[in-house]
Amino acid sequence: VTSIFVSFSMPHPISPRYRSALTRFKSESGAVTVEAPLWLAFFFIVLTMITDAALIFHGQARALEVAQDATREFTVGQLATNEDAEKMIVARLGNISPNASAKTTVSGRLITTVVTMPAADLVAVGFFSGLVRFDMSVTSQQVMEAS
Repeated sequence: VTSIFVSFSMPHPISPRYRSALTRFKSESGAVTVEAPLWLAFFFIVLTMITDAALIFHGQARALEVAQDATREFTVGQLATNEDAEKMIVARLGNISPNASAKTTVSGRLITTVVTMPAADLVAVGFFSGLVRFDMSVTSQQVMEAS
């Protein structure tokens, strides 16, 4: 039994100019892996805060739209009492804020509706729960049209 060991080596001529460039990159390997998680965590926190703020503003716009609709329906006589307007508002906002409340008042011919919702109901992540410990409210007013 004879064994034959054959080795092939091909010379790779690397010029000194490229050799110094390769050793320079070799010495910095891994530098990005230390900084990347730190920056990614920062960007994740900022992104979640922006998302939560956008959802709060969307909830505010939706609450104002629903309050204006209810106030308008009450002023033209489609809703009989202010309690009906309040129930309609709470029912329509139930999917975005289960703790929403509404108060409709009549003062002469002016109807005012105030909708209040906890901001914590509107956020998706709530990464910083201390920043959403407030109640967001919108007000809609309209002059009575129906007699």
